[in-house]
Order: sequence, then structure tokens, then C-alpha cells
Amino acid sequence: MAIDIQQIGKRFRFYTSIKELEMPQLLEMTGGDEAVLANILSGKNYLLDELVAIVKNFHDLNTKWLIYGEGGMFKPMDEDGTCKDNHKDCLKKDKTAYLKQMQNMLIELDAAEVAKGHHADVDALKAKLEEYKASQDNSMAE
Repeated sequence: MAIDIQQIGKRFRFYTSIKELEMPQLLEMTGGDEAVLANILSGKNYLLDELVAIVKNFHDLNTKWLIYGEGGMFKPMDEDGTCKDNHKDCLKKDKTAYLKQMQNMLIELDAAEVAKGHHADVDALKAKLEEYKASQDNSMAE
């Protein structure tokens, strides 16, 4: 399974938006470099080692979701509904003002996933067109 750093950036932006984390808080929490964080959030120009160094600071973030889009965004909670580490790392459930923003971001993520999924179809179509063109060129040469 290929890793798409743009998708990772979108997912990480989605996560930080839900958690209400701005760049100053991210810098304080991670001790990371602002340029690296900005690149991760924008989905360009970063190394996976840099991503790992940043992400290890977010104990409730499901890294399988972040990297591959699989599973839920947050790690599972305890039976009583609290986050396994502590409550401050869990999603703030009473933030209804963010529902619209989350919905828009989900639509954006979904559109990106659909576009990514159709990319292989476009490549296959281009390959078939090239084959067809080559066969036409060969038959004209004969």
C-alpha cells in the first residue's frame, strides 16, 4: 500500500482542527520545527522520520488512520468513555460549532480519496490508448 503524503497532511490538518490546535500549540507540544510542521500540514516536502517524530506526541491519534486512512481517527477509549491516556487527549464531544467544519473537511478528504482511487483507472485508460495507438501505427506500417 502506497503512502500519500498529501493525504497524510489533510488527515493531520483535520485532526489538529478538531483538537483546536494552532501552530504555536503544535510547536510547544512537539518541540518540532515550524517549517517541518507546516510541510506536514500542507502535505509536501517532508520525511516520514519527521512525521514519526511529530506524531509520537499525540497519544490519542490512530497512526494507521493518519497514514493509510484505515480505522478511526482516535485510538479506542476505555469502557467508561475516557481516553486511555487522559481526558485532555480525547475529542471534545460538546463542540457542536465544529460539526460543519468537520463535515466540510470530511467531504474534502472523501473527494481526495475518490480522486486518488480513480487515478489508477486513468492510468489504465492511458495505457490502453497507447496500446491502441501503437497497434494502429503497426497496421499502417504494414
